[in-house]
Amino acid sequence: MSFSKMIGGIFGIVFIVILYVIIYYALKIMYKDVKNGGKRRRPSAVKGSYGLEIIKSGNGKGLKDGSIIPIRYDLTIGRKENNSIVLADPHVSGSHAKIIVRNNGLFIEDFDSTNGTYVNRAKVNGKMKLSNRDEIKIGTAVFKILS
Repeated sequence: MSFSKMIGGIFGIVFIVILYVIIYYALKIMYKDVKNGGKRRRPSAVKGSYGLEIIKSGNGKGLKDGSIIPIRYDLTIGRKENNSIVLADPHVSGSHAKIIVRNNGLFIEDFDSTNGTYVNRAKVNGKMKLSNRDEIKIGTAVFKILS
């Protein structure tokens, strides 16, 4: 047996093994899709039902007093357009705060904003756990946690 035939045989075997590995992982992904009905799992979802009632919208874009924003995933609040809740208020930072959903609980984190984030009239330093009926004040906007 010549050296070139031996190398060709080895490359052929390696090619077939790689092909089978690709087919295996493709079938594994398809099985998961069929098993879940095409639904993807979303990370950090709240098992309970939480909401954010808008007490005073301030200069919030598309926000109406008395409406409720469901909280299912982390929400960012700020003046920049890429936030979940956009507040066009000069007292609100571009990335002001974040409502975090963890372990069936809500937390609020202030991103070292200039004018601060307040929960029940107390300034938030870093991260703070939220409870039912807590009032959050950011700039001129006021929100209430509902659970």
